[in-house]
Amino acid sequence: MNFFTSDLHYGSDDTVKFDNRPFRNAKHFAKQTIKNFNKIMTKKDTLYVIGDFADCHSQTDRKCIEVLSLVKKIKAKVVLILGNNEERIIKYFFDGNFDKFKDYCLSVGFASVKENDTINICNTTFFLTHKPKHHNGEMLNLFGHSHKALGLYKPFGFNIGCDLNNYRPYSEKDIQTLLDKKSKYWDKDENLK
Repeated sequence: MNFFTSDLHYGSDDTVKFDNRPFRNAKHFAKQTIKNFNKIMTKKDTLYVIGDFADCHSQTDRKCIEVLSLVKKIKAKVVLILGNNEERIIKYFFDGNFDKFKDYCLSVGFASVKENDTINICNTTFFLTHKPKHHNGEMLNLFGHSHKALGLYKPFGFNIGCDLNNYRPYSEKDIQTLLDKKSKYWDKDENLK
């Protein structure tokens, strides 16, 4: 089965504090979210992290490179879709070279690294992109980046940030539930357009 999350920002005490995440610090956050993931996912599953697995704001702090190895602790195969933090990691530490970054990520345990992707969930094609402003107008989208700011639903898709699902990934069944709510309620509510 496929699972989806975004905006983990591993290694960032600032994100834990800024987003009022109920954890002592970044280390506690990583330990608990990985525990949450491993309770529901197996080695046969795939977790799509739709951006910002790590946190990177400085070209002098290599901690963002180190936290990428946390992927080894996640049971499922992990596919990383680039977020703005990965874009900074590529710029600062991999000479702006996506392929070098991808090779490094594969060497530490990621199953794949992509700039964006499409996937079929419950007979619906979704575009996977980190920033909602980069959504594909031809299909529904799974996105992150905004943490809680945009909420869960937009007419063009769903925000699957970890903050919106109690720090657990969304399963395909969860996405089906969101699709049902979208068609039965949210698309019909003029106040949500």
